[in-house]
Amino acid sequence: MKITFEQIKIKPGYIKAEYSDGDTNHYIEFELSDPIIIRDDLIALSLAALCGKKYESINFDLNISEKTKKDIEKFTASTITTKLNNSPTLISKKFGNHTVNFSGGFDSLAAIPFLPQNHSLVSMDFGGHFKREMNMINKFDTHIVKTNILETDFRKNSWLFMVIGSILYSDYLNTEFNVFGSIINAAFMQNSNYVKTYNTPTLVQSAGMKNIPYTQPLSEIGSLRVSTYNFPHLINESLKSLANPKEEKRFRKQLLLEIEIDRFNHDIELTDTVSEPTNQYFKWGDNFLVDQLSFYIMKYKNYDIASLTISDIPKEAYDLAQNLNLSFYDRYYTDVLKFVPKQFRSKYVSNLEQANILPFEENDWKEYREVNKFLSNYHTVK
Repeated sequence: MKITFEQIKIKPGYIKAEYSDGDTNHYIEFELSDPIIIRDDLIALSLAALCGKKYESINFDLNISEKTKKDIEKFTASTITTKLNNSPTLISKKFGNHTVNFSGGFDSLAAIPFLPQNHSLVSMDFGGHFKREMNMINKFDTHIVKTNILETDFRKNSWLFMVIGSILYSDYLNTEFNVFGSIINAAFMQNSNYVKTYNTPTLVQSAGMKNIPYTQPLSEIGSLRVSTYNFPHLINESLKSLANPKEEKRFRKQLLLEIEIDRFNHDIELTDTVSEPTNQYFKWGDNFLVDQLSFYIMKYKNYDIASLTISDIPKEAYDLAQNLNLSFYDRYYTDVLKFVPKQFRSKYVSNLEQANILPFEENDWKEYREVNKFLSNYHTVK
């Protein structure tokens, strides 16, 4: 399958590319909140992030470097056709500038306390049902990229469309370190190699950035705790921004937030809460993440509350939750520390401790393995 990006318009703060893949003729556009001109290499990387590995051949009506072409070929596993130039590929970035991909939810909010002063936030404005994010995003000094991606099928090809804003702004912000609000949770518990194989995505590297996984050692509870400790006045707005009211994720995050407020006696009054769902979203065994989090919910709420979203929870799961301490949900996975550069590590650990998040200890590993063993009866665990 082939796709061609052509008639690419580049103006200060604006990019538009017509595209055709045999089935679809449409356009993709990016409107930046700053009137800056984006070089062709960064535009090509951004368009490649939309393609994923869907296409056998990609044509860019752009003038890019040989290195960028090779990086895109590596990422997309496609044959790339484009014009080439001999200009330097990357701008030297030696100042430690951080850029956060900021969506306003608990996870990306949790990344902010770990950042040095020379940091920036970049957000994507997808419109549509993602408009809910903008009220929270606009509370920060954020560089925004407005796009029509939701009018296309590109979002199905690769999750990296979420980082396009940071790629486009990487020169302007002189970004050396890119930060996602990713957390460890289900991916780690299901696959023990998840952290071992951690690396900066090729397209991000090609834009001259390296990832720092500040939130990666944290569970959903951990990222929520950092956010609640540092931004109690914004928690309600963050909760509303992270999912639509009828989504399972919205009710789940609300439950976890209620537990956090009760456990640590936070002076936070929840507003605009969603009602208990009338139908269960999942059956036990359908979704690893929600099953795994149900142990924590049963520990600090009860079986009936956990069953509001999951049917057929085994009684043995409830009994296990009551018999274990489950403190590993609150703690951080120390192996991720090796991916945090030494000059930022001390502040990072200090901020975790201030938010009452301690490292995994021996008993945490014991209980983690016990929960994981139980879940392996219902899910594939590597």
